[in-house]
Amino acid sequence: MLGIFGRSTLWLWLDRGGLRLGTALAGLWLVRYLGPADFGVYTTALAYGAVLGAFLDFGLSIRAAREVGVNREEGKRIIATYVAVTALAFIPQLALIIGAMALGHWYLAAIGAGFLFINSDTTVSFCRFVLTSELRAKETLPGSLLSAIGMIVVVVAIVMLHGSVLQLLIWLSVKSLAAMFLRLWQIRDLWPSRRDFTWSEMKGTLVRSWPYFSYTLVQMGYERVAIICFAWVASEYQVGLFAAAVTIASIYPQWSYASADAVLPLLTRLFEYRRWDELVDLRQRLLDVLLFVSVPVAVVMCVFAPQICALLGARYASSTVVLRIVAYRSVVSVLDGFIGQAFLPAIGRVRERSNAQLKAIAIAGILMIVFGHFWGATGAGLALLVADGFLLLEYLPICRAAHLTVQWHALWPSLAAGGGMALVALYLPHTTWAEKVVPSLVVYSGIILILARSRVFRAGGTLRECFGGR
Repeated sequence: MLGIFGRSTLWLWLDRGGLRLGTALAGLWLVRYLGPADFGVYTTALAYGAVLGAFLDFGLSIRAAREVGVNREEGKRIIATYVAVTALAFIPQLALIIGAMALGHWYLAAIGAGFLFINSDTTVSFCRFVLTSELRAKETLPGSLLSAIGMIVVVVAIVMLHGSVLQLLIWLSVKSLAAMFLRLWQIRDLWPSRRDFTWSEMKGTLVRSWPYFSYTLVQMGYERVAIICFAWVASEYQVGLFAAAVTIASIYPQWSYASADAVLPLLTRLFEYRRWDELVDLRQRLLDVLLFVSVPVAVVMCVFAPQICALLGARYASSTVVLRIVAYRSVVSVLDGFIGQAFLPAIGRVRERSNAQLKAIAIAGILMIVFGHFWGATGAGLALLVADGFLLLEYLPICRAAHLTVQWHALWPSLAAGGGMALVALYLPHTTWAEKVVPSLVVYSGIILILARSRVFRAGGTLRECFGGR
């Protein structure tokens, strides 16, 4: 079981991690080129696009991830409905871009281009969910490779030719459209019949997807709603400072989300077959691994925030404080991805999770407006901290109500070791910041071995089972 999970995770790491490392580096170059103000426009356009994309998804993506591998006929109906909605959405999005450009409203045109880009990009993600559900994670790689190369080419061209934000978004849309057609071709064996495209069939599919719709709505729109609310009360420059810090803090969690995507079908099968002991054991073992790995990443990001932000240029020096605040997301976002994105849907607690996220969205939106108005990008970081913490705490009673209480055996040893690591990284004398990383990691490893030796060895055994060919 862990071997299957490990193989799927490796391919998805190449998808969401290895390939995105190249796009992340290109993205950091893009952040440096655009500057805080233009990057604020770019981020806001993507935020509006993501919120609209959450509405247009209708919960079909997460339902596909859970059901295509179990019921292929229902999977074909899900694909038919998603493709129909996507195709219809392209028409008004193209009209908005063309109309806004004709009238000279470049900001509105950028928002329309953000809609188009996210619409095609979410379709690429939907096809990935379909392939992962059938345990075909390896086949996600060609589309991801095309998308990554396209992203790098577009960024290089825009920077070298001094292109605008609008041109950037339009060419990114073209790139995503190419990846979308490739992914649709990859799932051709699940391509629906003409009957699946009838209104009665699609209506029934949408009705059955309603519980997942509310879940997807709050999941995909969570961070984006926060950025939109912040943009209402702050300048584009402040939005850019905040978005740059969040972008850096989100690089590592993107890798962890690959494990969440890979483990969802396995957890679902264990739950559906009532193999409770194996379900709890798998969750606990993976939770320990995630905590042991995530805490030092957060410490490095927090302690060395000035040096990291310096890579973006002097204009982003003010992002240092924000990055130190949102560095916690290297732990909280990873836990949210594993418990909220994988475990709760697997045990059929989609509605409860969506309700928790809806509360967190309300808190994030209100605090973004209040804190952002008074303290700018720093206040926005604090607002996100409170909302994320609230969301994670909401998951615990949901698991308890399902008689699957989460145990945090690795949490306190990890935090204690992280504290020791931070002290060494901050106060180790007569060394550069690069030279402090290795000694601080050694201290972290030593403390963790003292406080949780058996769990560390067990986590190592879990990794060997996942990736050792067993």
